[in-house]
Amino acid sequence: MSDIVDLVSYALRSKLLNHGARSLSDAEWHLLRVSHLLNAIEDSTLDRLLADSPLTELLALAVALDAIEAPEAARSIRRAKTDLAAANDPGLGLERPDSVAAIAGTLDERLGRMRAGIEQQLLDYAFRQREPEPEELVSR
Repeated sequence: MSDIVDLVSYALRSKLLNHGARSLSDAEWHLLRVSHLLNAIEDSTLDRLLADSPLTELLALAVALDAIEAPEAARSIRRAKTDLAAANDPGLGLERPDSVAAIAGTLDERLGRMRAGIEQQLLDYAFRQREPEPEELVSR
């Protein structure tokens, strides 16, 4: 199923690059964020995703996981966000890389067990989305 997730991700990234952020609907943003997470799990780059993502983006990822009906994964992301926020406290800068690695390891373990289910939820969500009407496309 990962090949399908890659196709979804590629199509949405292409649309984003070619037409800008406003061209993506809320549903497409959800699909893009979750596919990015799944790719990070598959590529073992979850630590980089956590280290490089603003906390607001992690919250948006949790909302996306809720939207595709993967609430346990959303709770795991919110927990990681809370732990990352604590790791950002003043005076903890030298410890942050170790903290991020530990948080990523825990999250990778949790989400790794859920990965197949998240992929299925992502695809189910994608197929539930309707095509925009022609007048909706003009208003964008």
